[in-house]
Amino acid sequence: MKNIFNNIKGLLIDLDGVLSISNKVIPKAAETIQLIADKKITFRIATNYTTLSRDSLYLKLRSLGIRVDKDHIISAAYAGVLKLRSLGNPSCELFIKEDTKADFQEFVIDHIAPEYIIIGDLHNEWSFDIINNIFNKVLNGSKIIALHKGRYFQTERGLQIDTGAFIKAIEYATSTTSEVIGKPEKTFFELVLKEMNIKANESIMIGDDIVNDIQGAQLSGCKGVLVKTGKYRKEIVNKSSIKPDLIISSFSEIKNFL
Repeated sequence: MKNIFNNIKGLLIDLDGVLSISNKVIPKAAETIQLIADKKITFRIATNYTTLSRDSLYLKLRSLGIRVDKDHIISAAYAGVLKLRSLGNPSCELFIKEDTKADFQEFVIDHIAPEYIIIGDLHNEWSFDIINNIFNKVLNGSKIIALHKGRYFQTERGLQIDTGAFIKAIEYATSTTSEVIGKPEKTFFELVLKEMNIKANESIMIGDDIVNDIQGAQLSGCKGVLVKTGKYRKEIVNKSSIKPDLIISSFSEIKNFL
């Protein structure tokens, strides 16, 4: 069997479901990250997190025994930072969790007429006043950058409506579209690859989500390796038209290919 890791210069590695589940590290994930670092393979933790800042994600990983540098982490929230920098540091208003705001300290925050409105996870903090506030600012010319556009997510109490539904409502009311940054959007992969200074065909995304990780990577020119941990479900993969370049039992199995 052809080793798809041959001639690969960089790895994009998902967090939830690949390295950890519910704040518990997946067996041998920490050792595998250390092996990748020892072999001097460029890598980034590429995650759709928008509820934690880069500093907090770094502390989370270190608490799990996963030894990475802060520069190794690119979340959907931090991808928003990279996007704003590429736009020339425009003014913005943040509709994200308080902890995540730490990533955006370098930008001018404008609560009156921001050039861009950054929207991430607010969960039960969403309200009519917030939606109407954003609605009016978009009518007046502000543009939306959505850190992701999830429809719903799983909680201990069942399914809960997600950020994408509220963004869709604002888009409908204002006859506009937002720019989405997180996975599976091509923008996310382009931002990460640029920061890593490697080409798409020189990289592999390792994830547990057949759409966000595998399809997103493949449509961006990267290879996609699916792990059978986290949200992986065999029946979903079998029914999907998306075909991973490789399926492995868990993240630690890649040591056999490096």
